[in-house]
Amino acid sequence: EDRLGGWIRTSHEGGFLFEKGPRTFQIGRSPHLLHLIHELKLDIISSDPLAARRFILHRGRLRTPGSFLPMLLPYLVRELFVPASNAEDESIYDFASRRFSSHIAETLFDQLTLGIYGGDIRKLSIRSCFPAFYKWEREKGSLIRGLFSSPRQVKGLFTISNGMETLIQELEKRLQIDVVFNCPIADINEHEVLAGGKIWCAKQVINALPLPLPTRSLWVVNLAYTSDVLAKKGFGYLVPTQEKEAVLGVLFDSAIFPQQNRSHQTRLTVMVRPEETEPLKAALNALMRHAKIFVEPVYASVFLAKNALPQFEVGCRYQGGVSVDACIQRAMSLSSS
Repeated sequence: EDRLGGWIRTSHEGGFLFEKGPRTFQIGRSPHLLHLIHELKLDIISSDPLAARRFILHRGRLRTPGSFLPMLLPYLVRELFVPASNAEDESIYDFASRRFSSHIAETLFDQLTLGIYGGDIRKLSIRSCFPAFYKWEREKGSLIRGLFSSPRQVKGLFTISNGMETLIQELEKRLQIDVVFNCPIADINEHEVLAGGKIWCAKQVINALPLPLPTRSLWVVNLAYTSDVLAKKGFGYLVPTQEKEAVLGVLFDSAIFPQQNRSHQTRLTVMVRPEETEPLKAALNALMRHAKIFVEPVYASVFLAKNALPQFEVGCRYQGGVSVDACIQRAMSLSSS
């Protein structure tokens, strides 16, 4: 590529801060990212308390996960007594259906999977995508027991004040190395790389190319309004597959981190399925029906994150994690070895 940062991309378009990739991180699950940010002396901001509110689109309406509790209770009790499977791996759908029900698999596990991987719960691996669930069943005999016996983590979200790409820009300044862009690799061996018609010699070669796995693409639609157009404040909402919608979910960026706003602006990110030919139209249509937003945005941008989401299908043994924190952890481990 012609830039550093991978899928971390921040833009300042039309006077609005937009993220095209990762933008929110859990304090209790990001120790390596936090350490790196502090080491680089970058400014962090915390999420608004209202960002703890999340919604799920259910039969065309936005509902909180808590509203499903009466329906869930019988299945939660039953799950305590469901025996663990001896299967080495299984799909997320099969796992959730076996331990709870097919309805819960399609309503709750589906939207959780879409929010992280954008993939099909009938194909993706429970062992690789949600290793904690897989482990709890085997070690505790139940997801409910595993959840309540796991250490409590610090809650809350954070990001970098001026956008996540600030992290990449600061790293580039600090590292005393030459970075070569737009240089396709022809061949790699233990101490040499053939690229751009030249042989590059090194004591050690680190291959950081993407894993040879199936991937999914995603349309990222950023929308900006000069007024507060959100009737409900929170993190945003996810859309289960059974809703048969063009969008996977919507992030209420301006409500999550109001510190990045100017005046009373609203900033939204709509994740649209890659097969849509008119992603902006699909995004605006969804917001009208789901969030009752009828005004036109003052600014909109569309970005195709091509092959951005790895698909850990059943049988895959990758358990390294897809988060930014997991990437930094692997890099630190490799650099110290």
